[in-house]
Amino acid sequence: MAKVIHIGIHKIKSEVSEQALRDLDDRIIAFKNQIPGVLYAYAGPFVYFPYPQEIVETYNISPDVRPMARDYNHGLYVVFADENARWQYDKAQPHLDVAPYLIPVLEGGMEGVLTFDFVLPDSL
Repeated sequence: MAKVIHIGIHKIKSEVSEQALRDLDDRIIAFKNQIPGVLYAYAGPFVYFPYPQEIVETYNISPDVRPMARDYNHGLYVVFADENARWQYDKAQPHLDVAPYLIPVLEGGMEGVLTFDFVLPDSL
């Protein structure tokens, strides 16, 4: 069966405390032990690596990659055993319990979230 990768990216308000973000991240990381079919879960702030000089010169751009992030600054990554596990995740209580921690810290509420999934080929 094909694994599913679920990615969520967030626009977190600048005034949110580090502790509030750690609490949110810990809740998401715990999905692995709380939700059947979750093989891996991680959440945390983005890291911005500057573009190398060759890219800057070739495309005539700034080495600062942050504008490409379009104000998204935090994310989550969850790997599911299969598509059924991905479907079950949406209604799993630990997933539903994250909303009161996530929505208040987002710029614009749910407008500050982008999520998507990849179904991996069985050969990977």
